Amino acid sequence: MNAKTLLRVLIVIIIIIGGVIIIVIGKKPFPEPECIVCGTNLITMLGIVEIVLGLGALVVQGGLVEKQRNL
Repeated sequence: MNAKTLLRVLIVIIIIIGGVIIIVIGKKPFPEPECIVCGTNLITMLGIVEIVLGLGALVVQGGLVEKQRNL
């Protein structure tokens, strides 16, 4: 692995960790908001989406690395 690939993998891992942090912070008790969009369910959903997108990016990155090795 070259430095560029390692940096991309590191960035994806940081994104996944960020999603976990969003979920953990979203579990803390917040005062009930007046709107549905501001609720803790949205914060948890955004954290889960960030983790899923990070894992998807990691899979795509792995596929690209394999293609480069085969060339």
